[in-house]
Amino acid sequence: MNALHRLKPHRPELRRPKLHRFKFDRRGSLSVFLVVVFACFITVSAVLFAGAKSVAGRSMADASLQLAGRSVLSEYDKRMFGDYGLIGFRGDESWIEDAIAYYAEASLAPKDPRYALFRSGRSRTVSQDVRCETVEASLAGYSLYDLDNFEDQIRTAALPQTLGALRGNTGNASANSGSAKGGTSRDDGYGRVLRSQSVISSLPSTGYKGPLFPSFGVITDIPEIENVMREGTSLFAVSEYALSVFGNHVDGAKRDRFFGNEIEYLIAGKRNDASNYADIKNRLRAMRFLLNNIALASDPVKMAKVEEIALAAAAISAEILYAPTKVAIMEAWVAAETGNDLMLLERGAKVALTKSPAQWATQNIAEIWAGWTSSEPAYAVDSSGQGYRDYLRLMLYVLDRETKLLRMMDLMQINLKGTYYADFLMREHYMGFRFSCRVNGDEYAYTHKY
Repeated sequence: MNALHRLKPHRPELRRPKLHRFKFDRRGSLSVFLVVVFACFITVSAVLFAGAKSVAGRSMADASLQLAGRSVLSEYDKRMFGDYGLIGFRGDESWIEDAIAYYAEASLAPKDPRYALFRSGRSRTVSQDVRCETVEASLAGYSLYDLDNFEDQIRTAALPQTLGALRGNTGNASANSGSAKGGTSRDDGYGRVLRSQSVISSLPSTGYKGPLFPSFGVITDIPEIENVMREGTSLFAVSEYALSVFGNHVDGAKRDRFFGNEIEYLIAGKRNDASNYADIKNRLRAMRFLLNNIALASDPVKMAKVEEIALAAAAISAEILYAPTKVAIMEAWVAAETGNDLMLLERGAKVALTKSPAQWATQNIAEIWAGWTSSEPAYAVDSSGQGYRDYLRLMLYVLDRETKLLRMMDLMQINLKGTYYADFLMREHYMGFRFSCRVNGDEYAYTHKY
């Protein structure tokens, strides 16, 4: 058996293949995890960096463009501001676009390394590559030639602190060149005539045919109280501004002005300085004649004197001359008082708008002839009342808005042409602007005004 067994062929046992088992290596798996986390971290950091750079670029572009707009506003006409308190710059859309691009590029993409590098100790930081691609500017609605804008500037300039400074800058010429009656200087500032057709044709009021005085013929609607208050405030501010910065016949001429009778020009609008004053005198004469008639007719003492003379004439002429004599005496007395009023006003004295008996200067009928022929006025017992400036203020109040504002522009343009530069034009000056700019594909829009 053993031998047979030994002779039995050998058959190898069938064995199942062994599966290879991998060991879990903690060090290898951690490395893979760190690589994945680090890759995510790098990706997130890159996204955040790009976002931060974009936000910083937009913030930098916004700040630079804001600064560029204010830099354009800083180029206002300093002479116009010093003389009249008005803030405006001279330019057009193309000039603004070039200026915005110039100022913005200085901050956004400076070419000079001295401006591109900001020093902090020994370190250097280069500004971002943000470029201004296109600029579009608009001046529509911001011209000083526009009456609403011009009036807004005047209301601002009419603030007490501004007017105080302007009075100091535009003092009376009489302070330098001697004085005449009432402190008025009669130098080259009076009697001038504007003859230059080129200057006349460029005046803002040229071609305007509006009314000299407002019409009260048709009043259909009752204005709202807010409009009344606003218009009344504006009327007061504009008139006070004019009286402060422009000269007149009695208070004196301002320095470096073409006309001496500037307020008179605002009211009369003539190219001849002497004609402007003559026109004001005629208006004053008509106003005073009417008011003096009312004052005389309401004074029983003076009317008794008139009746006495009229009755004496009637006794001689069988009452035929009573009525015409009474009217003639009243008108002669009023005319003499009116002439005396004009002399008083011209010398800086006051004349009451509505007179009491004590404010009537020619107390006796015998003084009528003196009132017509004398070169020296008679003074009333009560010398209170309104001066020449107050009467001009009243005339300015009833002058229509358009005429007043346009003639104020006239005076400013005439004076600045003669003393500043010959090409000065109000229509070329602006009080603000709008502009838009494209920076790195983003659109920015701004409005800047004084």
